[in-house]
Amino acid sequence: MAVIHGQDALSETTLERLFHYLDERRKQAVWNTNINLWDAGIVHASAPVLVHPIEASFSNDLLAELHARGKLPYLHQGETVMFYAWPAGSYIPWHSDFTDKYSMTVYLNREWNPDHGGAFCWQDWGNGIERHDWSAPPVRSQMIRPRHNAYALMTDTEWHCVTATTSNAPARLTLQLFLPRPTPQQPSAQPGTEPATLAMSVPPRP
Repeated sequence: MAVIHGQDALSETTLERLFHYLDERRKQAVWNTNINLWDAGIVHASAPVLVHPIEASFSNDLLAELHARGKLPYLHQGETVMFYAWPAGSYIPWHSDFTDKYSMTVYLNREWNPDHGGAFCWQDWGNGIERHDWSAPPVRSQMIRPRHNAYALMTDTEWHCVTATTSNAPARLTLQLFLPRPTPQQPSAQPGTEPATLAMSVPPRP
């Protein structure tokens, strides 16, 4: 698995536009929950998560900017960017995602106390770490904690989870993208001007 993570995912202008967009729709009937949309095994015992599919034109703008800033390796259009609001007691249990897609999370809270939880956990193998069995999660893991405008791009199918947020935590706000896995024929993006951290890549899940 490869997890690419870094900061400054979106411009401040786009972030302001995003929060204005969400505020305008706060009382509209354009919201759903993870209970309706996710498999029961992924919902697990999490508190209900508010979900909003961002409208097509704005989704395309977000995808284009993430690519232009070097955060997405390929330009995607026509895919829906999701906004999630994670209340206290929300989490994602250990699981692996689609084999035909890769995913990205962008963290939106301007302030986040690390003690409030919500950390993204996974484990790369290699460099002395043996690959764990596909039947169970790893016995130890790496993690990224939420930081404003940081991102995590997961490019392979592998076990991962998000830790529960505490009872006194504010809503954790994220953008979530599930994107078609690129083919070798697609051209790569030009490297971004800001460095990202690349963990070791591994072959696709058998």
